[in-house]
Amino acid sequence: MTDGEVEAATSTGNRSNSESVAGSDSDDRSPVRPTGEAVSADENGQRDADDAGPSVTLPQPVARLRREPTLALPFAIAGVFLTVLDWLRRADPLPTLATGGGEWTRLSIEYAGYPTGVPETARSLEAFVGLRPPYLVWGIGLEILAFAAVAVAGIATVARASDDIERWDEALSGRRLLAYFGLIVSFDAVGRVLGSFDGGLLLGAVLAVPLFAAFVRAFAAPAFVVAGAGPLTALSRSWRATRGIGLRVLALVGCLGLAAWFLGSLPSVGTVLSTTVVGAAHAVSTVTVRAESDETAGVSD
Repeated sequence: MTDGEVEAATSTGNRSNSESVAGSDSDDRSPVRPTGEAVSADENGQRDADDAGPSVTLPQPVARLRREPTLALPFAIAGVFLTVLDWLRRADPLPTLATGGGEWTRLSIEYAGYPTGVPETARSLEAFVGLRPPYLVWGIGLEILAFAAVAVAGIATVARASDDIERWDEALSGRRLLAYFGLIVSFDAVGRVLGSFDGGLLLGAVLAVPLFAAFVRAFAAPAFVVAGAGPLTALSRSWRATRGIGLRVLALVGCLGLAAWFLGSLPSVGTVLSTTVVGAAHAVSTVTVRAESDETAGVSD
């Protein structure tokens, strides 16, 4: 290319850029890419939303469940199964605690740290002390069945709600199922140990701060486990995923806990409703946090 051709091409490119800039000053105010391609208003709004950070709010999973109600089906089945276990606990001679079914005397936040509902019965750790082997096996067996029902429902819902998991049934086999089961059993064990301390209002207030902080940081761990991470790795990734959105996640935890308490307090149907609605909403929320953290990591990379 000769010098004259270079100058002509340069001047032509300058005129094209000038025309693009002039076009951007028109009434539609459409932003311009460096190549001169106009950016749509929808893309602009999406970029602004991304810059504002993850939108972790309760209406988001609720809206998705309204669009895809079948996402709640696994937890609906788990709720029916937990209701049967409630009946079995009442029928056997082991000590049983009543947790739902009309407990309206005081406001409570029912939050276990993983997607689940509020059964009408529960057993404390003290209930298993000193039992004869047949009763011990029976009591522990019921608890394992309860965890298994919640674990299967959680994995199925999280996998189906995740865009990067092609087959949700594959997540129910092998290592992921064991990892998820171990994660929720660990959460429950910590909750039972802390619940066994009776230190009054002052101790409860002191424990509430680190407990809710842990709930916030571990919020997305179930979704990371279903995606293939081990329990410890999932907790670490969840810790990073919730940075900068702690207050929003805390508000979400509070809303889920209050909804679980309200629905779980309804007589007869409390276990099914709290498990179906709150369990499914919680599971979808963990998917949202994980997906947005992955997108943020991809952009930063």
